[in-house]
Amino acid sequence: MQIPAFLLRKLYIKGSLENVEGGFSLKLKNSLSPGTTTAVAPIKVNDNEYSLDATTISSEGIEILGSDISEDNTFPIKVGVEILIFIKGDPLPEGEHKIDLSLKTKEAGTLAFDVTDSI
Repeated sequence: MQIPAFLLRKLYIKGSLENVEGGFSLKLKNSLSPGTTTAVAPIKVNDNEYSLDATTISSEGIEILGSDISEDNTFPIKVGVEILIFIKGDPLPEGEHKIDLSLKTKEAGTLAFDVTDSI
């Protein structure tokens, strides 16, 4: 089942992109249906790819490195629950940034979309 990018963009919490100690973070909130993440692609910001080893995903007390998500070690995507994504690295400069996100779920296959946000 292919979900259109315009619907997937609604998962992103606009205004959540911010520089934090040790890197930057952003938030998602599922408003569509529950899902189970089985893989995550490296996040890109302005076409710069960030390693999954530097990407931590957390929600409701669960915290996992992006590189550790797999068919055998899934990450739940519950409806109405915020997901914090932290990327370890240099802070982003002030201004507008294009963010590319892609993940694979058991229920809907690959979900890929991009959003634009500012710091």
